[in-house]
Amino acid sequence: MIHKIHWRILMTAVLFFLIQNVFAIDADRNAVRKAYSDWCEAVGKAKGDAAVMVKFYAPDAILLPTLYPKILINRNGGLNDYFSKFTSKPNLQCQPKKIMTQIYEDVAINSGYYDFTYNDKDGNLKTVPCRFTFVYELKDKHWLIIEHHSSIKPDKEVI
Repeated sequence: MIHKIHWRILMTAVLFFLIQNVFAIDADRNAVRKAYSDWCEAVGKAKGDAAVMVKFYAPDAILLPTLYPKILINRNGGLNDYFSKFTSKPNLQCQPKKIMTQIYEDVAINSGYYDFTYNDKDGNLKTVPCRFTFVYELKDKHWLIIEHHSSIKPDKEVI
């Protein structure tokens, strides 16, 4: 009888632990996806204010931007000039297309597609289809980007 009671208590504890982990993973996944959607929304709101974008990046974060040839590091204002120029494009917007999220304890990855749209110098709407990977680290209960790679999405297979 006592053996059955211990067994039930143990199984109840294991089930409780498993359910808690599932909810924690879902909560983290939602938080990481929200960090991405907040970043995407901020692209259209920054209007040349680099601080609006840089706040999403951890100190020493690495950025390989879509429309810029250099690797940037978030050290000593290393992202400021890029985001100031990039977010100054007229009517710039980030339009999320597809996102895939992976969680590894205090590290998370979002990969997928987004389009940047803006008006070119002649006022014509330009769309730049992109693919991206954001790597986040959980720091003080906030998911901060530690690595961000974005590139123009090929329109067809070339291999």
